[in-house]
Amino acid sequence: MIEQKEKQKWHLVRNNNGEWICSDQVVYLDDFSTMIYHLRAKKHGLPLSPQTDYEGETWYYRHEVEAIEAVMKAEQQEMKSRKLKTTPVKREISEKEINDITMNMLKPNANGCFDALDEECRLWQELENNPPQCWKNILEDKALYVEIRKDNYVNVYYYGGNVALLRWTGGKITAETHRKYLGKPDETDLYQDCTEILHSKEGLDLIKENIREEYHKLSKREKTDEQNRVYTSNEKWVQGELKLRFPKRYIDSEFAYRIGKNNLIRFDLVELKGNELRFIEIKLITDSRLRSNDKKPEIINQMTKYSHFIREHTEVLKDYYTKLLRIKKRIGLWNGETEIEHIALKPILLIVNTYKGILSKGRENRKNSIEELKENTMFETIIVSYPDLCR
Repeated sequence: MIEQKEKQKWHLVRNNNGEWICSDQVVYLDDFSTMIYHLRAKKHGLPLSPQTDYEGETWYYRHEVEAIEAVMKAEQQEMKSRKLKTTPVKREISEKEINDITMNMLKPNANGCFDALDEECRLWQELENNPPQCWKNILEDKALYVEIRKDNYVNVYYYGGNVALLRWTGGKITAETHRKYLGKPDETDLYQDCTEILHSKEGLDLIKENIREEYHKLSKREKTDEQNRVYTSNEKWVQGELKLRFPKRYIDSEFAYRIGKNNLIRFDLVELKGNELRFIEIKLITDSRLRSNDKKPEIINQMTKYSHFIREHTEVLKDYYTKLLRIKKRIGLWNGETEIEHIALKPILLIVNTYKGILSKGRENRKNSIEELKENTMFETIIVSYPDLCR
């Protein structure tokens, strides 16, 4: 019985009702995939109900995702077997359109892979040479940070909350955000166009305010944190503080790479220290995965998995982030060097001690127990007090 428990690789994930679900029945999707699945679900009248886990991450029920995937595969088969008859429409096509079409025809389908990041993507060209007002507003807002994604789109963040997803579609730059951040009711589409709203700074402020209340729930959280005698219980807010305080140090956040259906690699921060790239997992000291009474803490398996991933993808990660920095430099997000010489093989577990005031005996014991993680040789453990975090 004990041996079986040691071998189990699943864990429990909380849903919106406070119930705990086996992780085998849970699927986490990246932002781009989320939009695609919601569009297909709406088209075919299928359920796709977003759930929020203990850390505020969104996930979906596996059976709902698999039902949508089955419909998508059926659509693909139908398209292959159907012989389409089209009537040609005469229209002059610009040389730029011809080049775009030719480049897309020559490129293999690499969605979700490192190779999918394309330096010649039209989005980067437009942001570099003909930036819209919404992009200018985003760059001027010092409370926002922007990340480039493998599949050639952009995420704009406000302390971990996704302000907007920008991409090139339909011959133009479009932006979408969650309906809650626009104050829209639940009956409407989950993700909605916000391009025009981002053209005004007041529109940006509206979305940020809604993220504070809907995503971070700051007003409620601050009271609870005070009662629990912690500086913060919001890991995403801590992540945002580090990104905004050290923009030349942390070159990426929320890195995600899926290996198969069940294995998701997700780094909270990617740091460029000198010419060395380092991958960081953030945990607050109150996180239950840092300690266990009857077996090794869950965090050890997580960090070990990350270590193996880095070792197996060292050269690919180096090339990918070199390319990413070149793109960031072109579109006004980076002004440093773009060459990366080394990859740190050990991921970093950054534990933020958020305890406030004099420690109880229980908290003192927990802190001492967590210190033992420093003995692990597969990853580096750093423990820092919250007040010292951004110094």
